[in-house]
Amino acid sequence: MKQTALPECLRTVPVEVLENYVGSQIAMFANGLAHRLGQHGYHIPTDVYKESAREVFQLLISEPSPRRTIARPQDLQLVFRHDCLALGCLVPSCKLCKHNPSRRCAVNFDKKYLVNDILKAKCQAVIRVEIVERATNQPVEDASFRDDIILQMAILDGNTYDAKFEAGMEGDFESCLLLMNNKGTPTLVGTAVSNDPHGFIRVPLVGSRAVLPDLRVTDSSEAMLSGRKPPLRLMMRAVYKDSLLPVPHVRHAISEGFVVATRRTRTAGKVDIPSVDDHVSKLEHMGRETVKKLSDIMDAAHQAGIEDLQIHSGSSRKLCIETVGAFQQLALAAENDAHLQKRLQQVLKLNKEKWEEARDHAFKAVVVDNRMRVWWASTGNPTARIGIVFSCTKGTVDLETPIALIQEGGKFLFAAEWTQSQLDFVRHLQPIGAVALVAT
Repeated sequence: MKQTALPECLRTVPVEVLENYVGSQIAMFANGLAHRLGQHGYHIPTDVYKESAREVFQLLISEPSPRRTIARPQDLQLVFRHDCLALGCLVPSCKLCKHNPSRRCAVNFDKKYLVNDILKAKCQAVIRVEIVERATNQPVEDASFRDDIILQMAILDGNTYDAKFEAGMEGDFESCLLLMNNKGTPTLVGTAVSNDPHGFIRVPLVGSRAVLPDLRVTDSSEAMLSGRKPPLRLMMRAVYKDSLLPVPHVRHAISEGFVVATRRTRTAGKVDIPSVDDHVSKLEHMGRETVKKLSDIMDAAHQAGIEDLQIHSGSSRKLCIETVGAFQQLALAAENDAHLQKRLQQVLKLNKEKWEEARDHAFKAVVVDNRMRVWWASTGNPTARIGIVFSCTKGTVDLETPIALIQEGGKFLFAAEWTQSQLDFVRHLQPIGAVALVAT
């Protein structure tokens, strides 16, 4: 389809603003056209017109055009990024990483923080924001306008933002902002930075990026918002230094949703991927009273007036569920026994949602894996291979300190026995082996 050139006066308007506005007007036109044609006897469902209009519009905006492919100022975007510190991959079938509870982050922000926790990635890496070209997703290297702008950040009500996004009003932040908490102090604070009178935090760009200044949320999600575990989001936008008005050609960045809980939940010590040997309190919804009941679940059932709880526990009537692995086995038994699951929910006072979350968390548990890892160096002679041996603790490989060499056939040569030539050999190949193990 042949596209009409964009008028000069609209070239400074962000692409997404134009697309949202034009798309909404086309939808209104399609609705009105269907109604008008119906009055003339052409009875085609309104939804057909609206869907057809939407398909044509999507086709138009997906076609290449100078406006969308050339890196003009209006084609820039703020993005959150971090350099993940976790070594475990996200491939379920990976034999090297399947028992590693420390997996690479799929998103930048963790799903849960405590009040006044520093907002870091789940792997504890520092998060930064970068300006990138939308067409290439690469950092902007040459942009003279950076001297005129500063980055402004605040916390948003995640549910309100999501509702506006679905309604096509994503850029309308005013009703989503949570600048002050219920105590009248700023919701978002940072190290070595101060809040402006409205509660925003501003940080300068260094090159094409800025590191988040140890940001902390000062109150819990539930204290500021209604509902159970209401999510928050971090908003970052570019504004002009002199006027503090948003820069129209740099699109804002919005973090993934996360929950902030009170500090009193700290003792719960939940972990994303537990070990089967961990205490059962590491699982979701395993509070003090629930853990107490699990320590003698048959007695807890008796105290609750439930006498038909049938769990195979050998010769002993007392059944103590102390570890994640033990709860995992209990949940597995309940998977094929609806009556058992119902009775367990009654005894533990867990509704269907909480039971399923605790069960799914237990099913993610890994076994303790302290097996050493070997990377076999290519020597050109397949019958005389030499491997570098790395230690491993709970599935995490120590790539910094090789502990031995191993020859084809299984002969070990520990580090204390290495000759200078062997030490040089390891120093040369260790970085290659470390990269290979991480990339595997």
